[in-house]
Amino acid sequence: MLIGWVVLPRITANDDSARRATETTMTNTADPSTSIVFILYLLAVLAIGIWAYRQNNDMSDFAIGGRRLGTFVTALSAKATDSSQWVFFGLPGAFYVSGMRNIWLIVGLTIGFYLSWKLLAGRLRDYSAKVSDWRVTAPGESVTLPGFFANRFRSNSVRSVTAIFIIIFYIIYLGSAFIATGVIFQQIFGGSVVVGTIIGAVVVMVYSSLGGYLASSYTDVVQGVLMWVCLVAVSIAAIVKLGGVGSFLETVGAQNPDLGSPFAGVELLGGEWVTTSSVPFIAMISALAWALGYFGSPHILARFMGMRTAESARGGARLGVFLSITLLGCAGVVGFAAIGIFGPGLENPEDAYMVLVAELFPSWVAGIFLAGVLSAVMSTADSQLVVASSTLTEDFYRAFINRDAPAKTLVWLSRIAVLACTGIGVFVALQGGTILDLVGYAWAGFGASFGPALFAALYWRKATWFGALLSIIAGGSTVIIYRMVDTIGLYELIPGFIAGMLALWLGSWLGPKQRQEVVTAQFDLLKTS
Repeated sequence: MLIGWVVLPRITANDDSARRATETTMTNTADPSTSIVFILYLLAVLAIGIWAYRQNNDMSDFAIGGRRLGTFVTALSAKATDSSQWVFFGLPGAFYVSGMRNIWLIVGLTIGFYLSWKLLAGRLRDYSAKVSDWRVTAPGESVTLPGFFANRFRSNSVRSVTAIFIIIFYIIYLGSAFIATGVIFQQIFGGSVVVGTIIGAVVVMVYSSLGGYLASSYTDVVQGVLMWVCLVAVSIAAIVKLGGVGSFLETVGAQNPDLGSPFAGVELLGGEWVTTSSVPFIAMISALAWALGYFGSPHILARFMGMRTAESARGGARLGVFLSITLLGCAGVVGFAAIGIFGPGLENPEDAYMVLVAELFPSWVAGIFLAGVLSAVMSTADSQLVVASSTLTEDFYRAFINRDAPAKTLVWLSRIAVLACTGIGVFVALQGGTILDLVGYAWAGFGASFGPALFAALYWRKATWFGALLSIIAGGSTVIIYRMVDTIGLYELIPGFIAGMLALWLGSWLGPKQRQEVVTAQFDLLKTS
């Protein structure tokens, strides 16, 4: 994820300790014990994929785990899958460069995660299980977001457009994830980023194609715990090294007291932190707007659809807020710790986590902490692969080519689709580009494309198929277009979400209303059943 107003420049090192730590990061992580720990981690996630392989009998199993996962697994998996490499690189780097002004991003993400559980999780779980395939009379269920939209609004046009935008933005998202795996593999084993990108992509592809949603969810639990432990451990170790919380705060404040203010615009210029202005209103709104991305991200919504019961949403909201505050908060502490320990000397602010690991822990521990970084990447990439492959199989092949395809055939086609999506993602990764910028682009695309339509599907009885269709097209297209013309630094998710809402209202009130009486009656039945 990236927020447009956070810029992480490369800064010339002028502090000996920072330079030494940066130079020794590669050396420390190349230790044989590091490689052994790291390989054991990869074998563990592959073992989960092999176990989950035996649990998949139909598309419901592959796409949403047969709706059998409880609160803890769902909440931890949902948080892990939205916390990609930006938690270890981008967010600590942003705090290192500009201080507490980045707290607005954490606030926005935490609010969004909480509201998605409170407003969407339980109702989406129930509605997606109850709304049947509108083209047949036999009972069924919706196992993908395009399928849910199609069955709720009784329109294959909505299904097609949803699936197209999912594939477009997931290609971007997967490319960013595979770039990150390449960087991590290079740091551990040496070689080129290209080779590391391919190896990392293959590992994620194998366990995702074998186990589908179950493998993705259970590996996310392992990865989420590992991410949380790594960030907490590094934060505590850094505070202890600086002499405790009081000394930690004094050391950071000595560089510039405004680093601790959420309203001060601080920048790292010429080897020192300089207060340049107050935080612009647009910057604060853009940061808080990240909350909207949760309302339309298919890989997170799939977790809601796969819960065992709608009641799981209650505990999931509380657990999710705790995970969000501690996980993102510790990432901020890591950025501040780099200020206190290395001063303005880091060559690349986004190396703050890696450099602290090299400085604070023995080399054999580095494998565990690097596994934590990779887990952040893999926990997002595996979920994206499962959703994208399920969309290709369920919402293209089954919807338009072979409606009566056997369950086993659909599962195997989904595995083949995982392979295809991996190949496309690797291709995008090898074209180059900024990791966080790609992720932020996709996050905006999901939120704007599907957020307004999903709220309408769950809460507005008068919403029509044409309103939903127009909303998805307007929201996704606005994100793409606005990014090209923006001159004020406003996050493209904001105009995209607004465009989606306006299009939803206009399309529902002024557009065609075929089958609307049936759609409204079905919605009333869903609410009362």
